[in-house]
Amino acid sequence: MNSSTNPPSGQVPSPATKTFFTIKASPDGMSAHIPAKSHISPDVIHLNYEQICVYLQKLGYILKPTPEAFEEIKRAASSKPPQFSKDFLFLKGIPYTETKGATIRWLNPITMPKDLVRPNIPFAIIKQAAPASPAKSIFGQEFPMPPQKGEPKKIIVLTPDPAFTTNEKGELVCDKGGQVIVSPEGQLKFEPVYTIKNLRVDQMKKIEFPCSVIAKCDIIGSLDWVINGDFTCEQFWSATGIKVNGNAVALSGIQTNQAHDDTKAIIINGNLEANFIQSSCFIVEGNIKVEKAILASRITTNGNLECLGEPGKITGSEIFMKKGTLNVKKVGSEKEKPTYIKFFSETLSSTSKIETLSEGSRIQIQKTNIIIQNSQPWPSPTK
Repeated sequence: MNSSTNPPSGQVPSPATKTFFTIKASPDGMSAHIPAKSHISPDVIHLNYEQICVYLQKLGYILKPTPEAFEEIKRAASSKPPQFSKDFLFLKGIPYTETKGATIRWLNPITMPKDLVRPNIPFAIIKQAAPASPAKSIFGQEFPMPPQKGEPKKIIVLTPDPAFTTNEKGELVCDKGGQVIVSPEGQLKFEPVYTIKNLRVDQMKKIEFPCSVIAKCDIIGSLDWVINGDFTCEQFWSATGIKVNGNAVALSGIQTNQAHDDTKAIIINGNLEANFIQSSCFIVEGNIKVEKAILASRITTNGNLECLGEPGKITGSEIFMKKGTLNVKKVGSEKEKPTYIKFFSETLSSTSKIETLSEGSRIQIQKTNIIIQNSQPWPSPTK
């Protein structure tokens, strides 16, 4: 090797018998450098590029240096002393290509929640993750993705729920209405009930829900909703313009501040349950059960109305009982405007129960008006 002629490339000495230079790989196996002040054999001057590559292969490095790096090491070998003044990056692997996670292109219009599933209407297209490019390392192995700052990124492959089918355009469709939930693992799960966690009125002003709805936030604003199922509001309900074709439950209270206009009434085609109702207008096809009170409201129902909690009162309101019976602790208040209750059935009015009637309350049974005064107790049943 001390000869001035280049040895044949296949006869490059083994590192066990001849060391041309010291080289160290980085911990991630993606680069290798020649340490500063380490000795470089002057014989490197007589090696050509191919011979350097063969020598590196015998060391276990399959990546070839750049022509610029090859010229740098030859210059260092001819210098005095033959070394680099600082660590010299001799080999640099191509980093692992970061994989882009699968994405969903939502097809719902801007005014519709993107995760709302309407029967037989496409709502999304899945674009699967591109396959990861193998790492081209200096050791010829595949390496995991380099450490990321913060949480490591996952390669997500979206897996549809069995309820979903893909049409010829690659669009996801479902024969039922509800909500699609994407888990962190990439599972697409179908829920027959749509859950609202944060209401943005500008984005959800006019919607026809094909399913039941659960609201875990306040429902506010002037809306134009049709819910073709049940509706549960877990927080405060102050929104107008809602029509529920199933049952409605308000776990907190209801106050829409539209108390005397049937054209702006909340329409419930099933039953209604609420903690209290205040300054609101409802037309209910089924039964109504209110825990605390009905205050300054206008209620029309074809079912029964019950208010037996504490205080269990109806004051300052208009109640229209078309078919059902009334069961309440107290009707009217001396401090509020008169309460008006109209029964459309004499038979059902006679089976209604009112524990206390305040002066000024007005009861109408069909066309007969009864005004409650201190000198006039609740009339006895007709004998």
